[in-house]
Amino acid sequence: MAAVSISKYLYKLAHFLNHILPGFAGGNTNAPFANGQYLANNTDIIVVSVNYRLNIFGFPGGPNTDTNLGLRDQRLAVQWLQKNIFAFGGDAKKMVIAGQSSGGAAVDWWSYAYPQDPIVHGLMSTSGNAFSFPLNSPSKQVENWSLVSSLVGCNTTTNATTTLSCMRNIPWPTLSLAASKIPPTPGGSPVRSTPPFYPVVDNETVFSPSTYLTLASSRKFAHLPYLHGHDDNEQGYYVIPAFAQGRNVTNEQAQKFLLESFTCPVSYQARARTAAGVNTWVFRYFGDWDDTRLYPTSGAYHGSELHAILGGAEDASGLLMEPAQRDTVALVQRAVAAFTEDPEKGLLELGWPVFQPGRESWGEIAKGSRAGVRFVRPETFDAACEGVVMGALQGGS
Repeated sequence: MAAVSISKYLYKLAHFLNHILPGFAGGNTNAPFANGQYLANNTDIIVVSVNYRLNIFGFPGGPNTDTNLGLRDQRLAVQWLQKNIFAFGGDAKKMVIAGQSSGGAAVDWWSYAYPQDPIVHGLMSTSGNAFSFPLNSPSKQVENWSLVSSLVGCNTTTNATTTLSCMRNIPWPTLSLAASKIPPTPGGSPVRSTPPFYPVVDNETVFSPSTYLTLASSRKFAHLPYLHGHDDNEQGYYVIPAFAQGRNVTNEQAQKFLLESFTCPVSYQARARTAAGVNTWVFRYFGDWDDTRLYPTSGAYHGSELHAILGGAEDASGLLMEPAQRDTVALVQRAVAAFTEDPEKGLLELGWPVFQPGRESWGEIAKGSRAGVRFVRPETFDAACEGVVMGALQGGS
């Protein structure tokens, strides 16, 4: 029995790692972790998963090259949907953008990049926002670009335009392979690093940490209802690649990572929105099911909430969902649909209180792996955030 159990976990772990890659470095919508069919089938909403340029193709970082192409792709996609969603039975006045991990950060960045013209009417970020992940410095990204250009034979000149022209003529599989040889930038924790080609500060789509602090305190973001969430054991996933790279992670380091990268960023942004009078909701997901577990103690790891939102756990694992898990998926999908239909009041009508410091307003979903949501005071999770300097993770060398 033990051998069967281990094999089962190894299969799920390999399948998971094959689809969940470092932020902005890889992945696509053709995966059970991005398949919106069950959410669409079970609710009255249209789900659109968007591909955009990633890695060196979306965030090249070369001298005199355009920046953050992948983020600009996202903007073009939403603009296209605004003009065409009616053809699919949708309503452009009820569009909500949602993202998980790097996608959650992109949604939050969007709220600061387009405060006057956000296009959409609600925002949803899970397991990631503007303060969750460290960035590369511009010089580091240029260095990484130079390393790749050397690997593919495009470093025969110091002329940046000539190098770019050469790189554009290299087959994409060759470029992708070369980019994979560049190591990530350490992120101040054994479980945190930054891919070599990643969004950089351009003061248009992405700002510096200090600028985000200023913008947040002065309420210069899109005043749209916001649904924030994260998992109870985010590090349950991150310790795997850390271990594979020879880095052992202590429980203290793992808990600090959870606090700095997820709990406190969620708390900070929720409090900033609430102070601006923006309806905001926050949840922590606890679901720990046999068909989503990566290993016996992985818990509700980074990405787990996607199974509750999209309902694709059976496709990802090949195992049937447990009854309580099915009920949790139904609850979460009902909440997502209510928020999408009416970002201002939809969740209130389900009995979910808006986030409010000092009041029971931080949702606990599937606590103890039992279906349901209850609300606790934010201080239950974010009391230790007083000692965390927001934005300190950013700006890798």
